[in-house]
Amino acid sequence: MPDTDFFHTNNKNYSFDFEDFIKTEIGLDQICQDFLRGTCTKGMKCEFKHTTNFREKAVVCKHWLRGLCKKGDQCEFLHEFNMRKMPECWFYSRYGECSNEDCMYLHIDPESKIKECAWYARGFCKHGPHCRHKHVRKVVCQLYLSGFCPKGSDCPNGHPKYELPTVQRDHDGLEDEGIQRHLMENEECGDKGHFANRCPRGQGNRY
Repeated sequence: MPDTDFFHTNNKNYSFDFEDFIKTEIGLDQICQDFLRGTCTKGMKCEFKHTTNFREKAVVCKHWLRGLCKKGDQCEFLHEFNMRKMPECWFYSRYGECSNEDCMYLHIDPESKIKECAWYARGFCKHGPHCRHKHVRKVVCQLYLSGFCPKGSDCPNGHPKYELPTVQRDHDGLEDEGIQRHLMENEECGDKGHFANRCPRGQGNRY
């Protein structure tokens, strides 16, 4: 039996009997094709609907929820009740709790926002249990240690990393002295690896 395409993505040549009823009786406007291509010059006077791709609207408009959004179809956020795309609750994200039992906003666990510590994933983190990033413990992959793991980055076990993390600053916002100290040069003596106020030659040995 020859292969037959049952589904066709090109449906521009099809029309249905209920389309005229929707346009005339219900009053739903068609989407402006020129606006989707970015070539509509009529603006607000256009008889067709100007809307963006709904997939690009990831969050429900918080102003629309209160009936205060003035952008209408031009709003870059969703104008519909979608509980999975509601904005994040400010009180829960700030204080870790929300007193509104009927709160419609998302309550996201703060633990899920913490990034994984790049230093711990490499093998050691000097901050230990006080690190503000997440320390994820993984069993070492024996296949990776043997030379090759076919699962690659999808492997649930740990793959030891020997390269330094790309972050240039530590968790407190200061440069890591263990990485940057060898790059420093004391202008007083010309040696590298220490500040001028900690020069082992002292203040009397200036050039």
